[in-house]
Amino acid sequence: MNRIQAVQSALDGRMNSVYLEIGVNQGMAFRCITADQKIAVDPVFKLSARSRELSDAKARATHYFETTSDTFFANESGLLEEHGVDVALVDGLHTYRQALRDLENTVRFLRDDGVIFVHDCNPARASIGCPASSYADFLAQNRWRRLVGRFFFLAWSGDVWKAIVYLRSLRDDLRVAVLDCDRGVGVIRRGSPESKLSYSQREIEALTYSDLAADRERLLNLKPPGHLREFLAS
Repeated sequence: MNRIQAVQSALDGRMNSVYLEIGVNQGMAFRCITADQKIAVDPVFKLSARSRELSDAKARATHYFETTSDTFFANESGLLEEHGVDVALVDGLHTYRQALRDLENTVRFLRDDGVIFVHDCNPARASIGCPASSYADFLAQNRWRRLVGRFFFLAWSGDVWKAIVYLRSLRDDLRVAVLDCDRGVGVIRRGSPESKLSYSQREIEALTYSDLAADRERLLNLKPPGHLREFLAS
């Protein structure tokens, strides 16, 4: 299972569904998703004409917002309040603070039975989980890897995983887990937590990749991909 399949399984069967994607980039996920309305948010769209055509064909209405997610939530609250969000995919800037802002902003408009997915929650190696302010900063920090593998895309998940730890520690109104697939697909919905963590905000800030590597199953509430069906039914 990957994030696209997970998102679509949560949308299937919903009437008048609204899908929100933060961090669309080239539209790898967005063009594959079928929903009644789709909302795309990215500071710089890299969608080809063909990708837009494919994206639009899988929705009654498609809305494109070429802006930062912070600006989108600040300026488009009316649209979100009117329609609500059934399913969202958060895959924007891979930093703890930005991912957390995107998640908490999305929760504000999430329907009672809505689901949020967040990509890049379980980096397999320290290099993938390297904290950086942007992808360019990540590349600058990994110049030797860029030179060796210059013809290959370097995977970067950053410290998005810490947003999962935050929600599991400081939110009592959300069920949170991470599916062990596709670099870690977080799943979030309203409800009482299955289990809680007890980290303070200051302690979360201080966590490092070594902490994740030593205790990832507990920190992430890590589940096999097949757990999604149970999670959506809960």
